[in-house]
Amino acid sequence: MKHTSDFLYKNSNLKLAILFTAIFIGYLFFVMIPHAADFEVLNENIKSLGMKFGFDQADIVAFLNVRTDAMVDAYINFNRIWDTLFGLIYGLMYVVWLSVLFKPFSKKAGITNLIPLFQVLFDWMENYTLGSLAQQYLIDGGITPYKVALASNFGMIKWTFSGLTYFLIILGITLLIIRFFKNK
Repeated sequence: MKHTSDFLYKNSNLKLAILFTAIFIGYLFFVMIPHAADFEVLNENIKSLGMKFGFDQADIVAFLNVRTDAMVDAYINFNRIWDTLFGLIYGLMYVVWLSVLFKPFSKKAGITNLIPLFQVLFDWMENYTLGSLAQQYLIDGGITPYKVALASNFGMIKWTFSGLTYFLIILGITLLIIRFFKNK
């Protein structure tokens, strides 16, 4: 991991960070939102289970009960394909940004730039588990409680790493501003 981290510190730059941000925004608006519309229910409280910080069996049953089989299939595909790719895209974007922001401090920061990859990993595990639950629901109308807990825990860990990533971005910006004024 250290070699990957060092490689990213060395090769990341502002242009690359902006490029990944543009890809992230484009993918969000031209892929994610249209595919999410395939399982969207108007005036529904829960648009996607992966956007909640924790959920229980009642949340999942309520989410799936108001959707047709075709909508549940779209939700499965969304989790297994489109949201999986989204995780890769946002993960790389955050890694590049952290590599740029912490480049001057890379010796002290260590593999801090790779922390977003943990968010991606738990996002993927959450997606797979939610897809499995939705598939089980289509087959027999039930859901397995331990899978619900697993998906919820994966989601909460994902959101925790997301918060940590945003904290690190703010910290990196702050450190660069302090460094700029110290050098003046």
